[in-house]
Amino acid sequence: QVSGSWHKRRVCFCPPPPSLAPACGVTVAMPIDYSKFDKIEDSDDEASEVVPAKTAGKPQGEEEPVVQGTVLPPGSLGEHEKPLDDAPELSLPAGPWLEFYKDKMTAPQRMQTLVHLWNSAEQEERVEFLRHLIDLINNPTISNRIKGGQEILKDLDANFYHGVTYPERWVQTFKEELVIDDKKVVFEKLYKTLDPHEQRLVIGTLT
Repeated sequence: QVSGSWHKRRVCFCPPPPSLAPACGVTVAMPIDYSKFDKIEDSDDEASEVVPAKTAGKPQGEEEPVVQGTVLPPGSLGEHEKPLDDAPELSLPAGPWLEFYKDKMTAPQRMQTLVHLWNSAEQEERVEFLRHLIDLINNPTISNRIKGGQEILKDLDANFYHGVTYPERWVQTFKEELVIDDKKVVFEKLYKTLDPHEQRLVIGTLT
């Protein structure tokens, strides 16, 4: 965000180079870089590795009792490990599942759900998810920081949220019943439901 008062700017009659654009009062639009996802090749060795997911912290500096790679005793996660068997069916174009995701689940549960949905998808589908996310972000300064190539398409490490529950039926429906366009809609709806802090966590996992 830019604060301060408005000032008169000089008018340039030809497009200046990016380095001189600020002096001329011209904002140069940064193009979105999709090319990093154009050449994706499968690799059994690389696909076996996982990318750590980033944890969703509590507000006001409280730390979540979720430690990557650590098996915590039952009951230590409190509300984050409550059963979600009562989650509504995942259905499109709309349904009560989205309100359930927003109001009945904790931030770690929401993150854990996204991790498992991502991991259930094929790599070609993950490319489509990333392209769609870039369009949703609509900010090249942010989206161009998203990593490209094989690394970004690996499974996310669900152990980062070890013991945190998620609606398993949703993952099954997502994987077995939805086509790619519907999967993109699900991801879009879930992403837009997140608060700004959680959205930053999602983006941070990919950069």
